[in-house]
Amino acid sequence: MQFLSVKFLAIMIIACVLSYFFSIICILIFKNFKLVDKSFKRVQTAHINATPRLGGFGILISIITVELIFGGIFKFWFFICLFPIFVMGFLEDIHFETNPKIRLFVGSMSSLLAIYLSKYWLNNVDFPFFDNFLQISIFGIFFTVFASVGMINAINFIDGIHGFASAKIVIISIGIFLIASNVGEEKIAIAGALIAFASLGLFFASYPTGRIFLGDAGAYSIGFIIAWQLIILLSRNPELSAWSLLAIVFWPVMDTLFSIFRRVLKGKPTNRPDLLHFHQLIMRSIEIVSKKEISRRISNPLATAIILPLTFFPIIFGVKFSHDVNAGLMIILISASLYVFSYYNILLVLKNHRMRKNISTFSMPFWLFISKFNKSK
Repeated sequence: MQFLSVKFLAIMIIACVLSYFFSIICILIFKNFKLVDKSFKRVQTAHINATPRLGGFGILISIITVELIFGGIFKFWFFICLFPIFVMGFLEDIHFETNPKIRLFVGSMSSLLAIYLSKYWLNNVDFPFFDNFLQISIFGIFFTVFASVGMINAINFIDGIHGFASAKIVIISIGIFLIASNVGEEKIAIAGALIAFASLGLFFASYPTGRIFLGDAGAYSIGFIIAWQLIILLSRNPELSAWSLLAIVFWPVMDTLFSIFRRVLKGKPTNRPDLLHFHQLIMRSIEIVSKKEISRRISNPLATAIILPLTFFPIIFGVKFSHDVNAGLMIILISASLYVFSYYNILLVLKNHRMRKNISTFSMPFWLFISKFNKSK
């Protein structure tokens, strides 16, 4: 399929419109029937109004609808593997609490089923000593399950502020589309573009007011799809740099690994949520530095607007150096260093009264302008 053909453009427009339309329907049903949002009780909650969590459901419906109309984009086995993860996420979205160990087990089983049905698993990740172990099938399969389950949860980790997760999915999927196109993987490229446009529909419905969330069903499912697009890409095209592909999903992976690292250092359970993810730190920093001139209603979407452009760079360079192992490794090392450096410097500013006061004084005209502009709307 030519990527500028009428059929391709029709697929993308239909995906975007359907996702947006379904999201609006969910918002209206939730509002008119005054359904309960129990997520306010959760530690990591950053929203201030009751909000439906079925945005990802709209993305999946648009993807399935396009598949039924046009066919041939996804293999049927993919949806079989996806179904258990979706169900687990959906139960969470309707506030039916599930055990984290059960969710981990279901994600692992879905990943093992994907390996069995697709016959693909990772046996080379451009890490010489480690690659020797991956050549042994059992180790390669175990690592593939680990990577797949990690991505399932990584997308969910960044679904904390308005529009951020859906916007990240758009950018990541465009990166996958570009790399898959360059190596002649047409179906993976089309699937990447399809996910990007379906997620764009949700972004339009959710940003900046946060009227609907991606939700666990969407995060788990899209995370699984992204993981397997990358696994299949690397398995069928070993000339690609595994590090460059990792750069495409750098932000959700780094946020997950760093969160685990933080909790281990503090002796806290790694599966317990907190309010110290990078996006939450930025959101709360805005409120503190502005001396509450910027409310949560503004700081939430503003945090997305601040962070999102910064997340472009690993993806841009990952696409540009998709075949260069050394460049891919450098992208990861530099991105990780900047992430950690930025995180701890923001914390330093917040903890240091003098620094915080100076930055507040310097930036106050900007916060006042934002506040007045928002009130005038």
